[in-house]
Amino acid sequence: MASTANDRFARLHSITPPPSREGQNLDHKGTVLERIYVTTVPTVVIWDETADESKGVDTTEEQEDEVWNDMEQVSETDTEEIRKTKR
Repeated sequence: MASTANDRFARLHSITPPPSREGQNLDHKGTVLERIYVTTVPTVVIWDETADESKGVDTTEEQEDEVWNDMEQVSETDTEEIRKTKR
């Protein structure tokens, strides 16, 4: 599981299974596995479930192209409308 906060860190957490019965407390909490400093305040974490532990994220050129192709197209007129509404 991943989380972000205003302290500019993205954290990766371990998870534990829920208790066997409703209303029971958890025996153990998850731990922070990794804490990554980012230069801006993060608001969203996107993870493609692909990782190579020795090098970080493992992506091929085909996977990268798929990400770009799946993105929604935004025209300049859409951008102008967003700017006007922010003012």
